[in-house]
Amino acid sequence: MDELYHRVTECVEQIKAVNNRLARRDLLRMLRTVDSALNELDSERVECRRLNRNTARYQQLESRALELIVNLEQHLTLARLMFI
Repeated sequence: MDELYHRVTECVEQIKAVNNRLARRDLLRMLRTVDSALNELDSERVECRRLNRNTARYQQLESRALELIVNLEQHLTLARLMFI
């Protein structure tokens, strides 16, 4: 979980460096989606702690959050290459 937050923090710093306003706006929109997925994951993590085991929903949310982060990183790389 900490790894996901670390990756998102790195993305935020890289988004700030993007010069193109439209690209930055789109990246920030994607970042809000990632943030929403991480909030859902946190909520489910509380339930997992209550049950003392990982639930199937937690695993699904974790894989979805990871997929969204990878997608954001790929778009960020593309934006940085296009608008240097």
